[in-house]
Amino acid sequence: MNSVLDFINEASTPHPPYPGEETARKALDPYCRKVAETLSDAFLDEFWSALGQLQDCYTNEAFRRGFCLGAALMEELRCEGYVWGG
Repeated sequence: MNSVLDFINEASTPHPPYPGEETARKALDPYCRKVAETLSDAFLDEFWSALGQLQDCYTNEAFRRGFCLGAALMEELRCEGYVWGG
């Protein structure tokens, strides 16, 4: 990749399904339907909101670590003359 824009474009392109992902989703569908039929919409909204907040913790930490790693790699490459011709 030649630029940050190329990297951002690559990182933001949706991935094809992972091996086994479609099969796993189909196996999960009956359970999801049963949960939706059994529980109220209000309960499900609260549940998914709470679960999303937990996932945000992991996502934010993964982004922070990846960002710091990327910055450290760029600094190392810059010192070695690979970036910006230095």
